[in-house]
Amino acid sequence: MSENSGPTTSPASAIFLNTDVPNLARIFDYLAGGSINYEIDRQAATAMLSLIPSLAKWVRLRRAFIQEAASQLHDAGFRQFLDFGSGMPADDHIHAFAPEARVVFSDLNPVAISYGQGLFAGQERVAYIRGDVRQIEQIFAAPEVRRLINRQQPVAIGLNGVILFLNDEDNRRMAQALYDWAPVGSKIFMVFQVRAEREMPAAYEQFRQMCRAAGLPIELYTYSQSVAMMHPWRPANIQPIVDFLALPPDFITPEDETDIGLAFYAAFLEK
Repeated sequence: MSENSGPTTSPASAIFLNTDVPNLARIFDYLAGGSINYEIDRQAATAMLSLIPSLAKWVRLRRAFIQEAASQLHDAGFRQFLDFGSGMPADDHIHAFAPEARVVFSDLNPVAISYGQGLFAGQERVAYIRGDVRQIEQIFAAPEVRRLINRQQPVAIGLNGVILFLNDEDNRRMAQALYDWAPVGSKIFMVFQVRAEREMPAAYEQFRQMCRAAGLPIELYTYSQSVAMMHPWRPANIQPIVDFLALPPDFITPEDETDIGLAFYAAFLEK
């Protein structure tokens, strides 16, 4: 994709086609290697990369985790997925790795919603809805969720990236609400995107300011904070993401971790 080109496909939506300001969903699509972005998004991504040069590498690791996790859960018998903070639903998202499953994607970003609803229009097994996890009961009550999710069967729940945009209290409330709603045997699959337990450098605050300007604040938590916020879900398997993806031990370098002490953990939690 050339630097001056736009998305190869897009819904006929004024929201999606607005290129006056960068959009976080399109920015992260670009960082993940996607094509659903514009020059203004790529410029914003370049500015972020100037502060955290390894950001694209981390974003692509998260996408690889989602794909592998969906495949493993599908192989284990999960046939329904409820995904939060789905972002741009490219052709290589959950539905591609769980082909027989029913999937509900959700997000609060109007660009992601517009694109997702256009992409999945008319599909029986896949839907994309507007969903704010701070009002999660409204997501549970959505017609698409009621139609595609059977409360008598375990559900695979994706939370990748969500906790970055919520405060501690909202994360704990979300985890408890999901636990109360989900059938026994359900699993959460997510990446714990964590920072070191030390004072953060100035570049971290600059990065947060850029994200706020693009529409969403980001807060990195420590590993222990991340696990605690997901109570009462029980850890079933948590390991460094490079181990989960069977990558070489030196795939993540000290430079990739930056002064923030970035680390990603592949996490499966169960009820």
